[in-house]
Amino acid sequence: MFPEPEVPEPEQPVKPEIELTEEGSLTFVMKGYESDGADGGTLQPEGFPVSIGIKDKSLQGTSCKFALSAARRLVDMPKYDTMIEWKDTLSIVEGRTCWIRYTTDEEYRYLKLRIAYIFGDEVGVEYKISDVIQKEIQNINANDPIEGKSFVKEYSMPHLNSENYYVEHTVTYGGKEILNYAYEWVESKKHTAWVAFSFDKTTSQKKVSRSDAWDTDRELPEGWCPEESNHISDGFDKGHLCASEDRVYSKEANEQTFYYSNMSPQMSSFNGGFWASFENLIRKWARSREYDKLYVAKGGTVDQLLVNFTGTCKGNDGVLPQTDANGFTIKGLACPKYYFMAILSEKGDEYHAVGFWMEHREDYGYEYNKFAPSDVMKKYALSIDDLEKNTKLDFFCNLPDDIENVVESSWKETDWTW
Repeated sequence: MFPEPEVPEPEQPVKPEIELTEEGSLTFVMKGYESDGADGGTLQPEGFPVSIGIKDKSLQGTSCKFALSAARRLVDMPKYDTMIEWKDTLSIVEGRTCWIRYTTDEEYRYLKLRIAYIFGDEVGVEYKISDVIQKEIQNINANDPIEGKSFVKEYSMPHLNSENYYVEHTVTYGGKEILNYAYEWVESKKHTAWVAFSFDKTTSQKKVSRSDAWDTDRELPEGWCPEESNHISDGFDKGHLCASEDRVYSKEANEQTFYYSNMSPQMSSFNGGFWASFENLIRKWARSREYDKLYVAKGGTVDQLLVNFTGTCKGNDGVLPQTDANGFTIKGLACPKYYFMAILSEKGDEYHAVGFWMEHREDYGYEYNKFAPSDVMKKYALSIDDLEKNTKLDFFCNLPDDIENVVESSWKETDWTW
């Protein structure tokens, strides 16, 4: 018999070397490509404030954005300030180069990186720490931090007025505290100056129904919050400012919208028809997946009230709405003459803004389940700069000044999906 031929052992793959494609660059082997970052091996470049890790076969980092480059070598990459599209993560693909930008309220820092190879659970990268660039961010009108108020620097917030009382309503969702909505309370008017909130992947979800959980707001000092007695038989609806349908991602979030502090005395046809048309439009934008995040500030004018008014259409309670010479309802609540909305969209590193300004009237011709078409709503659109002139409020003050100045100066119909 002939001996069995020897079968050679299969050659084991050899881990590639990381080629240096720019003078002064460094290399690092990250781990966790197959194990979703479980094995550690995050990149922590010297002089860069945060580490870069792997999740879902993508690069990510706290407060970091990633911009993909078409170059194959670090030395050939375009400058960071020419990059247009910045994303929260970057899929790991061999040979890919990217800029990484870390952002704080005071500065940007930049780092360039190349994915040299993928080898099992390892990702070899080349990076250049000499291109970590600090850039001061001017933000003169930003809100100052407030102890115990975690969201005062959110982009949705207008500039705070020290004469008013600032409130944040938060919920715990997925083990994380998130802002449900915030507002400023004007105690002498028993009304908010504005409410502010945002839509993102979490808060734009529709998971619960309207709760009708009417209640006083315990975040206000005792005796400040209106009650049901302030709304009964006055001819006006209890008009939500942060709408019930805006917060249907959790039961607790929806219940918070039924605090009387979130109500404004609105004529029934305005609340359920014209105003609701704009609320529906904003929710359409928020749930369209066209934007990463939508920031909203809205409310009624407490410095411009509806005075000496008697309506011609009875409210849902069968009473004609009335206000006195000071613009208060018969139950003592300030009744705004105008209502407004300020909306800021964010997609990657791109921002757009638009405002809406409308008079509080009962004769628009739109009722419950009969909403204004988009061509009508466009007539009430204006730039944020113009809305600020009307309201005397400073919207989106926490945006870096260079971005704020551009997005607030004008609005374009084509920026929005009508």
